Amino acid sequence: MFFLILVACDKSINNSADAGTGTGGSMARFTIVGNYLYVVDYSNLEVYDISNGYALKKGSIFIGFTIETIFPYNDKLFIGSRDGMFIYSLQDPKRPAKIGAARHLRSCDPVVANDSVSYVTLRSGQACGVVTDGLYIYDIKDITNPKLLKLMELSTPYGLGVKDSVVFVCRDAAALTAINVKNPSNPKELYTIKDGEFIDVIPYENLLICYVKSGLMLYDTSNPGRIMKVADLMY
Repeated sequence: MFFLILVACDKSINNSADAGTGTGGSMARFTIVGNYLYVVDYSNLEVYDISNGYALKKGSIFIGFTIETIFPYNDKLFIGSRDGMFIYSLQDPKRPAKIGAARHLRSCDPVVANDSVSYVTLRSGQACGVVTDGLYIYDIKDITNPKLLKLMELSTPYGLGVKDSVVFVCRDAAALTAINVKNPSNPKELYTIKDGEFIDVIPYENLLICYVKSGLMLYDTSNPGRIMKVADLMY
């Protein structure tokens, strides 16, 4: 299961490329960056030109197997699989090029990133494999060689999102946990919100859009150190 909401936005949104047109959740399987739509299936990255109002396929790139998620940040794509995180450059948006990777034990693997750090949640289970559940924090200053800074153990992590120096980790029935990552090597749990069964989140301006099993919840993140619920959108 994955979650994607495409939100109309302008060039000021910092997790899209130069002409960013949308943002999605960490468990999304497709994203829009500028004039291009990028889609991941089980093993490939598909590239479509959407500049003329329709999708014209420009190419297909084999990545590996068990590909699960895609997340754009600036001129890069961060792609999560059950075997690792892969980083692709969009210097040529028609032909994304692999520039880095971090391998791990087989697990379910959403990923988000900022300028110098990427955040990955790994979850074990029958479908995902055996791994330590938690938030894995990577130093990506050298984008070609991500290095694990810290593993913060958390049970049942799913999707995640970053707002300023706070990472929000969805934990299904264990709810939503906020983590202070101002010092990425020493993350600190701030609080856990038990309003529902959280699957994925999208930080968008001063809103946190949360996908829960019963629908959507919206939180005001003007103060990410203590967010406030502003709406329930239940099925």
